[in-house]
Amino acid sequence: MLKILGIDKEKCIKCEKCIASCTVELFSVERKDNMEKEIHFEDPLRFCFRCAHCIAICPTEAILYEGADEVYNFKEAKNPSKLLSYEDFMKFSRSRRSTRIFKQKPLSEEEITQILEAMRFSPSASNRQNRYYIVLSKKEEIDFLSDKVATLMVRAKKYLKLKYLVIPFTSGLLRKRLLSPKTKISLDRFFDRRSKGVDQIFFNAPCVIILHAPPYSKMTASDAGIAITHGMLAAHSMGLGTCWIGFAQEYLWRSKKTRKQLGIPKNHNVHGVFIIGHPEQEFLRAPPRREINLNWKK
Repeated sequence: MLKILGIDKEKCIKCEKCIASCTVELFSVERKDNMEKEIHFEDPLRFCFRCAHCIAICPTEAILYEGADEVYNFKEAKNPSKLLSYEDFMKFSRSRRSTRIFKQKPLSEEEITQILEAMRFSPSASNRQNRYYIVLSKKEEIDFLSDKVATLMVRAKKYLKLKYLVIPFTSGLLRKRLLSPKTKISLDRFFDRRSKGVDQIFFNAPCVIILHAPPYSKMTASDAGIAITHGMLAAHSMGLGTCWIGFAQEYLWRSKKTRKQLGIPKNHNVHGVFIIGHPEQEFLRAPPRREINLNWKK
């Protein structure tokens, strides 16, 4: 884990940028009688949450630290808009689709590692970086989890047969789904396609990534969403397709046994499951979206 150690006095030019950037005020300036000044770093109560703004803003790389890899220097860091304009970003983000049809082509270890790297650098609340990942890239492992997740549909089919007994005790979305004729049709289609060897959970994708984490704050699920979004956009930049699999996430929330089989600790829960692969289809345009729901207090 990253730990700020102090300041290299020989490199420090006393610009005080580290003082201005530290929101928990761990840097200070000492002004001496001869008008010289010296920058100090002190954190006896461990207030530092490792945001590393001090490392990023120091013009001479004078911040001493340990427990992390080397800083990444690139000229566009001063002005990220030079890397990607808003117009190009909108084209890029709008062209990403949830992919459910894949080529029968495995992902390389390098491709998967690149996506995980993008997720590693996603932001998190108080910079906790407290997220854990499981990668399934063997067909037998993916099939095993797919069969487990499909039991949700088996249960749904049983409930549907008893819907008139269950409905008086239900409300909201569950009641609506039990009464909808679409539900039976959807379940029948699911089991029909599954009987023909079509994976209706992971869509025969060659890679599944599971994100789990301990409940460190109310931001745990949000942090997971940010990380997975980074991974999906990174995959998109590599010409790969992705899709968030809500059924798998729902199942793993419920099944302690399967979480244990996957090596997920008892105090962790699953906050996201997504698939990656080489898309079979080529999309030609970005479809429309409805207007944003907005209440702008001007």
